Amino acid sequence: MRKSLVALATSSLIATLAAVGVAPAAAAPTCVEPTILSAKTSPRTVVVGVQQAKGFVLTVKIRSNCTVKGVSADVVSPTFYNSVDLNRVARSGDVTTWDVGLRLNPQALTNADAGTWSSTIWVDSAVDTSGYGSDFKVLRAARLTTNATPEPVRKGRTITVKGNLNRANWNLGRYRGYGKKKVQLQWRPAGGSYSTLKTVTSAPDGDLRTTLTARKDGCFRFVFKGSSTTAPVKSKADCIDVR
Repeated sequence: MRKSLVALATSSLIATLAAVGVAPAAAAPTCVEPTILSAKTSPRTVVVGVQQAKGFVLTVKIRSNCTVKGVSADVVSPTFYNSVDLNRVARSGDVTTWDVGLRLNPQALTNADAGTWSSTIWVDSAVDTSGYGSDFKVLRAARLTTNATPEPVRKGRTITVKGNLNRANWNLGRYRGYGKKKVQLQWRPAGGSYSTLKTVTSAPDGDLRTTLTARKDGCFRFVFKGSSTTAPVKSKADCIDVR
């Protein structure tokens, strides 16, 4: 804390200043606790595979009537936290903007780190303050395939649609099957839009398999809506010629 210094003046000096029309200097405004106006991450969901690091930016806006010397943040995962310093990037009146870019390396993550992360903001000023930052998601990347057979197929015959749902395993550094998950089978006619035909549950190794009757030309795809730890994903389409 800074100590206040009180200047003493003789009565004759005050009288002299008054005579020449010079007013005593106004007292400096008292520094009040800074206000954290906002704290957000971009993107709000970070999807990480098994090889490439993925980045995000944490941006914080601070309102203060005195100098903000620095801003830092504790970025908290389900299993650990890191403290990082932010950089001042803009100022408008009494509002300053601070940010920092961070990268998540899959080799430094475990499967338990997937889910909701948070941040706490710390403001270094004449009057220090701190506050809750923002929640964001760090999710395991997923992959999904679709294969419809036979091609071509006669109308009225049976079509078998197979696929596989797998996701990044950060513990092992590779993709593994994602079992017991609901996956939608969608179909669209030529020139049309997708609609859901049925829901299929993945086997323990992530395999998907279902059958249906061939009626007309169209394309199939599997769609996984995602989970609390895994990103949503859509497969590429596989089209069938019905004769």
